Amino acid sequence: MTTVLNHVVQRRDGQGPALLLVHPLGGDLTFWDECIAYWPSLTCVAVDLRSAGGSPRPAAPVSAAEHARDLEALRRELGIASVVPIGCAIGSMIAAAYAARHPDVVRGVVLSNPALRTSEAARTMLADRAAAVRKGGMEAILPGAIDRAFLEQPKDERYRRYYTRFAQQDAEAYALSALAVLDADASDDLEALRCPALVVAGGHDVLLPPEQSRAVHALIADAQFHLLEDAAHFSPLQQPRAFADLVLAFLRHIESAPDSQRAATTGAVR
Repeated sequence: MTTVLNHVVQRRDGQGPALLLVHPLGGDLTFWDECIAYWPSLTCVAVDLRSAGGSPRPAAPVSAAEHARDLEALRRELGIASVVPIGCAIGSMIAAAYAARHPDVVRGVVLSNPALRTSEAARTMLADRAAAVRKGGMEAILPGAIDRAFLEQPKDERYRRYYTRFAQQDAEAYALSALAVLDADASDDLEALRCPALVVAGGHDVLLPPEQSRAVHALIADAQFHLLEDAAHFSPLQQPRAFADLVLAFLRHIESAPDSQRAATTGAVR
């Protein structure tokens, strides 16, 4: 299977796993730019999911399992032996779906601002947003959609960059992405994880509050939990240095595991 995903690769010669970076709803691969700058020695693969950025717009909503198939096709195409998927918000559900389905190549998983499932309130909000942008374009949900995600964050250059890219995206593509997660439930995937996990919450996240991240953490057999007090809904974007440092510490934790445990979660492209 040939991948359909637009992507960028920072390839390094080290033997460690590549970071497979999955953006949140409404984002694209540039979401990870600042974090990647703090990982100069690591191989990083940032993707545009279908309906985002430079990737194709599908005819219907795409499930987390379908996104996971896209990611696996890309990994194989790039010839990468092992990965650590890192997702934010809805992207964390996709990262978990990938890790649960491909334990032979996943060394660990990082879930930022995650949730077990889409709540009734979130379902209503997402359906309303999809209807609004279909009728009035992306501007119909601005600035509210951005400001809630950036609660208690400065309206600085980082905010403005994200706002601009969000506003410029295809409205129908965004609507399809929102509708895709109305009934999303990551519980089974999270319970199936057998690799180490890092769960990161944002102290000011009102869309997926820290208690949801703690519920995710409780379902995973081998998981660490960290709260970034000053972040909101997009911890990797809003606190990139702190988030990048947590990931580096997590990678050291993975590498320090006994050889038998590492072997169980290391795969190779054949």
